[in-house]
Amino acid sequence: MNILVTGGTGHLGRPIVARLRQDGHHLRVLARRPGDDVGVEWIRGDLGTGEGVAKAVAGAEVVVHAATNSPAAQRGRYRLGDLVRSPTDVDVDGTRALLEAAAETGVEHFVHVSIVGLPQMARVPYASVKIAAEELVRTSPVPWSIVRATGFYWLLDRLLAGMTRRRVVFLPAGVSMQPVDSDDFADYVVETAMGGPRGERQDFVGPETLTMRELTEQHLAARRLRRRIWQVQVPSSVKAALGAHTSSDARRGSTTWAQWLRRR
Repeated sequence: MNILVTGGTGHLGRPIVARLRQDGHHLRVLARRPGDDVGVEWIRGDLGTGEGVAKAVAGAEVVVHAATNSPAAQRGRYRLGDLVRSPTDVDVDGTRALLEAAAETGVEHFVHVSIVGLPQMARVPYASVKIAAEELVRTSPVPWSIVRATGFYWLLDRLLAGMTRRRVVFLPAGVSMQPVDSDDFADYVVETAMGGPRGERQDFVGPETLTMRELTEQHLAARRLRRRIWQVQVPSSVKAALGAHTSSDARRGSTTWAQWLRRR
């Protein structure tokens, strides 16, 4: 099968590409900086500008759209500006360009990767951008599936690494999370891609729900760090944005936070 993967050089995209290659599919990856894997057809392009999109989509039977643009995730910390605006170039403009090209060339299945709990986080600019991208997928004539995951361990690790540089770590009180290993989620994305268009798929979540304090304490223990933890009260809207949002029938990954930390 001919499959295009966007975001194929990222934390989630790399294991998706590896698993699809192992299954014998012809893999094409759209990237600003193509890699050197000779088993992949690299298309130089940029979702933000539309460069290379038409070439990348041409001939593809399935598109796995795993690319996104979150400045906070890239830098590993939040800034005040992240609470005001978020770029739309990749998630909205890029998704629109992919869907338009997919409709023209007859793509059979468009798999869109998104985030669990977007409605509860709608006031966060990045979440509103992801909501807009999902709506583009739903209203497109291209057959589609949407797969959502909770926050990834690698991102949580990056954020906590920045927070724990100081002797005192301030955490929001009363917040629990259910993060997941992006490698576990990659298996589910591949399963979805091979299963044909089925619209909204089950959420994908981690195997356990932990408080922010528990997550931080395990992170500190793995790094052999000693820090004081102060929990602070935050508005209910902030708790809603940060907390776990899962349904009872969600699919669960198998790798725990502690196992992921040991592996790292």
